[in-house]
Amino acid sequence: MEQIKKAGPLQGLKVVDFTIALAGVYISWQLADMGAEVWKIERKGAGDQARTWDPFINGLSTLYTAYNKNKQSIELDLRAAAGKQAVFDMVKEADIVLENFKSGSIDRLGLGYDVLRQINPRIVFVSLSGFGGSGPLLKYPCYDAIAAARGGFAATNGEPDGAPMKAGNANCDTLTGTHALNAALMGVIQARRTGQGCHIDIGMTDTVMVACGETLLDYTRGQYQQARFGNHDRFTAPYGLFETRDGWAAVIADTEPRWQAVCSVLGRPEWAADPRFATNADRIAHRDELVQAMEAETVHWKRRDLEKALLAAGVPASEVLPFIEAYTSDHANATGCTQWVDQAKIGLMRFYTNPLQFDDQPCPIHCGAPLLGQDSRQVLESIGYTAEQIDQLYADGVVASSMF
Repeated sequence: MEQIKKAGPLQGLKVVDFTIALAGVYISWQLADMGAEVWKIERKGAGDQARTWDPFINGLSTLYTAYNKNKQSIELDLRAAAGKQAVFDMVKEADIVLENFKSGSIDRLGLGYDVLRQINPRIVFVSLSGFGGSGPLLKYPCYDAIAAARGGFAATNGEPDGAPMKAGNANCDTLTGTHALNAALMGVIQARRTGQGCHIDIGMTDTVMVACGETLLDYTRGQYQQARFGNHDRFTAPYGLFETRDGWAAVIADTEPRWQAVCSVLGRPEWAADPRFATNADRIAHRDELVQAMEAETVHWKRRDLEKALLAAGVPASEVLPFIEAYTSDHANATGCTQWVDQAKIGLMRFYTNPLQFDDQPCPIHCGAPLLGQDSRQVLESIGYTAEQIDQLYADGVVASSMF
């Protein structure tokens, strides 16, 4: 199935991408979706570590596949002088370099910022790691759950009397990737204005701590340990998830008129005058009683019917959709948030499109995730290498196309 390639807002931007873990791969995925030419540098014979992660379809990791569409894979031996030279030649034409090895690894390879800026002073070099480029933890590995634990996120989530809880998906990775994406594009703007690039350092734990800003507010109010509130909010009630006959529904009554509407929809208008529930402060003070009283009513409703009744009454509400229902919902189909792509080794596969739309048009997926080394020859040709030079690099074992 041939995909239509449409110019994106970042057309002409070139990215040298060394990233191997989700937070970094997320940045280059976003850049590629927006039209940047992303040269994904992969270790000869191994490639991105995500290629080895379960689950697999026809030998291709679905995790790798999901986050590497629209990129080009070049398989290089980075320890070989000719492999480094190929990188240098790419950097001459590039705007951004991305890496998320453990701190210091890229410098030991001889491909760090101090080396590459001598080749291209305009280069924006983004280093993304678990703990940033300084501090006592910089030498240690970090994944999403580690960042959630170290940055305070896990401690603030979960049931009040239960264990700390990480998010169900890799939210710390993607949040950090989003910050780094913004930083990279700001660096490009600065470089085009001044002619000078920069080195951007970002740590996952620092980003997670910033995302837990409400915890700092608690600290300034004298509450040194933020309590966990499970599926409910600590400042507004009702605000959270309530059990229904066939699942759960989110209900938010953040104003008194909305609270009164909730009382009416649930057939309990007397709650509006109940001293336990009369004001938001009262409802917060009696949150457990409020949740128990509301769920005694909501369990008689189907989640979709409750959503419709509350929305009709002006109350923000939503049924809690299982993933497959969210993925295939009328709303998801109407907004174009997914697209069928002919993925090598798998066949037709449904991908998420980028949530950003320009001129009311989704960013198209023009190709799936590349096989290891799929674009080695094409990328080298694009930076001026002759067929004879490329053949020699293959013969010398510097360049490969292991899966293509």
